[in-house]
Amino acid sequence: MENLMDKISDLYVPFKALMVYRAESDNSYYVESHDLDNKGMAINAHPLSLKESQSLALALDAAQAKGESFLHHQGLLPSCILHLKTGKDGRAVWHTPMIKKELHFIKGLHIPDGAAYVPPMLWKAERKQLSVWALADNKRPKESTKLYHAPFFNVYENASVCFGNVKIEIPADSSLTSFIKTWEHYFFGSTFSHLIGGGAFKGDLAKLWKEQTATRQKFPVGAMNRTAQTLMEVLK
Repeated sequence: MENLMDKISDLYVPFKALMVYRAESDNSYYVESHDLDNKGMAINAHPLSLKESQSLALALDAAQAKGESFLHHQGLLPSCILHLKTGKDGRAVWHTPMIKKELHFIKGLHIPDGAAYVPPMLWKAERKQLSVWALADNKRPKESTKLYHAPFFNVYENASVCFGNVKIEIPADSSLTSFIKTWEHYFFGSTFSHLIGGGAFKGDLAKLWKEQTATRQKFPVGAMNRTAQTLMEVLK
């Protein structure tokens, strides 16, 4: 599966070590700072300076603020949003209408790449995980709305998406808008390659997408298979 968002990860190297001493008599503390040489060995031991303490505090504050800003959004929420939790462990649930998308398939499936209509969809995502379902129509789903198996390759029966060796790279301070766009790009920009489980569609899934990319007709939602879930269960 191709990695469309292949980035070079930041490399973190040790450059300073802190040694904390505590006096047994009065529980007072003394912090000693050590620089590190290019082999990672501690050198130049010295009391932790005020400047070093302030730099460390600023770095820790910035890291915390970065996590707390995850999925924040300025202004009114997009109408597609059904559920949103911001912050470090944030997640979002949203829906999309039937729309034409450019799709890619491995050669072994004998399905030509091309534009095709995909069904209305329900998305649930965290920073490292995506789940997708299909919907019967373009209406905003309610808690009682019944969900359908997403009729795509690379999707498990429990709705989670397999991205193979694609490295998911979503920043810890990603905005809600960027988060949604990035996940949809990962999903539709990946190469569909294998069927996981079955029952997502009443018929041959490869034949379906071969016809869809050839005819570019509206997606046949009536041929999708329903799950036992409703939106309410996804929102829990």
